Amino acid sequence: MTLTTTSANPAAAAEPGRRALSGTVRQQGLFLAVVVVMFLGAMPFLSQLRSGPYLMVQLATYAAVLIMALGQTFVVLQVGFDLSTGAMQGFVGGLVFLLVGWRLPDGVVIVCCLAAALAIGLFVHGVLIAKAKMNFFIVTLASFTILPSLLRVVLDGSSKPVYSPALDLLANGSVLGIRVPVLIAAGVFAVLWVLLNRTVFGRNVYAVGSNREAARLAGVHVDRVTMACYGICALCAGVAGLLLVGTLGAADPTAGLGNEFFALTAVLLGGTRFSGGQGTLAGTLLGLLFLVVLSNILLLSGMPQFWIGAVQGVVLLVAVGIDRARREV
Repeated sequence: MTLTTTSANPAAAAEPGRRALSGTVRQQGLFLAVVVVMFLGAMPFLSQLRSGPYLMVQLATYAAVLIMALGQTFVVLQVGFDLSTGAMQGFVGGLVFLLVGWRLPDGVVIVCCLAAALAIGLFVHGVLIAKAKMNFFIVTLASFTILPSLLRVVLDGSSKPVYSPALDLLANGSVLGIRVPVLIAAGVFAVLWVLLNRTVFGRNVYAVGSNREAARLAGVHVDRVTMACYGICALCAGVAGLLLVGTLGAADPTAGLGNEFFALTAVLLGGTRFSGGQGTLAGTLLGLLFLVVLSNILLLSGMPQFWIGAVQGVVLLVAVGIDRARREV
């Protein structure tokens, strides 16, 4: 069989994703306008939103979830998702508890935790999904149940206090009035943006998500791309886990659970499609900002906190429904 020049070029295999990018940018521009209008429209009657310290606290609070969502974007772009990111957050807290108890230096603790998270994403999720051809839902759902169970074993089923000066600084410190978690999230965003938009690997992620078979025929190592995306996602969850344990000052058996769905909602709300091949990290950032602004407006307006998740779910359904209808027109 003879391959055409188009199919033999990985960049050409990603062309459908690039053609859709302009439409995605327009959609995200409109989305940004909606977020700004919501924020400015709420300021006159919500005095808290005019408070700089309050806004900084909110940004720092959701920085870990943003980092998780950025990693999740890579997985969704190549057609998949990782249900275990929230569980990974808590599991990293358990590792910190063990390693700090062994009196290892803070730097070694951080490196070991990130290495463990990367290894799980790359060599467990990635290998089982890419090489063993197991369904990504089953693999990550298994981790979603296994990791919290292991965490309960490590913590003996109860929350344990953990103190690490380095993690306390990362989670609660500030530089020039900007909280360190916000700076870390900005740094992760910048690195991943370059990786996705300025490297061959990034083009291959879009190619695999747009048409897996065409990407394979074009010479893209599809399995390696898949493994790398799950590794990136798990590594981001590991970073988020370090921030979480630093914020709590403890390792908790239920820590992080539920954050995976908030992060995934931000990814989908930001325009990244479950069908793969279309979406951006900027869209994920906008999706999270929308959810944060919406939840703060509802909460500060007096709505019971229990209803906020329901409202966010309805917004997600409406947004995805509108996007699907637009594509079918």
